[in-house]
This record gives sequence, C-alpha cells and structure tokens, in this order.
Amino acid sequence: MWWWTRSVEKKKQQSLLRSQVMEWHDRLAAMTLTLTRDERLGVTDDFPLRFDVMVLLVAGVLFHWRTRQDQAWSHALWEMTYEGFEESLRNRGVTDMGMGRRMKKLFRQGTGRRDAFLAAWEAGDPDAVRAAVARNVLNGADPADSRVDCLLEAVREVVAGLDP
Repeated sequence: MWWWTRSVEKKKQQSLLRSQVMEWHDRLAAMTLTLTRDERLGVTDDFPLRFDVMVLLVAGVLFHWRTRQDQAWSHALWEMTYEGFEESLRNRGVTDMGMGRRMKKLFRQGTGRRDAFLAAWEAGDPDAVRAAVARNVLNGADPADSRVDCLLEAVREVVAGLDP
C-alpha cells in the first residue's frame, strides 16, 4: 500500500501547488488588466497588448523564482498562463478547430518574449531590459519612453510582493 499513499500525497501536493499558483496567476491577470485598461500605456486595450503585458509580468516572476530555484512554481505558472490565454480565446469565440493553431503561435511568441526578458535581466543590463520591453510590449517604442518605466515599475511591484 505504500505506492497508494505516495500517490495520494503527490496528488495533494500538486493540488496545493496549483491552487497557490492560481492565486498568483489571478494577481498577475488583475495587474495586467489594470495596466492595459488604464490610459497610462497609450495603446489600444486588446488581446495582443494584454498578452504582451501578461508575458512581461510572468517573466518577471519567473526570473525571481529562477534565482530562488523554484522550478515547480515556475513551470506551473507558465502552464497556467497559457490555460488563461486559451480560456480568453474561447471567450472571444475561437473554436476547437482553430485553437491548436492559435495556441501554438501564442506559445512560440510568448516563449520568445519571455526568453528576451530573461536574457536581459540575467545580463544585468538596464538598457537591454528597457529595449526588450519597448520592443516586445510597446511595439518598438523608444526605450526611453515613460511607458517603459510604468511597465518595469509594475514588474518590480509584483516581484516585491512574491512569497511562494
């Protein structure tokens, strides 16, 4: 019966991790909506903008967790982020026939953006971080743009509140 006990314990741990990560995902989604609905970014509030801002915030959290070796949290948050994107697309009327193609495209785009943000943070170069945010979230805006500061402040705010 040891295998049964271990299996039950593993499922309990996964369920607890998922519920805790879901709380963080919901906080990040709320922050994303606050940033995009607000006129601070000066960009039309639409799915692509929300996608880019959400990936930026999640990347900030992943970078913070990476330095603390929280691999399970990072993996669960990244998966949950895409579950949220899929749900959003379904709410917008995307059917099962087009979902796989769209999710594959979103995953490639999000992974590329995430990797760009992580590389800039890992390099410790503030100019590279600003350039990555301007290029990937604000569609090539000037890295000195005040909107970049607004987005980076949001990332700092989210990371400051982390306590997995």
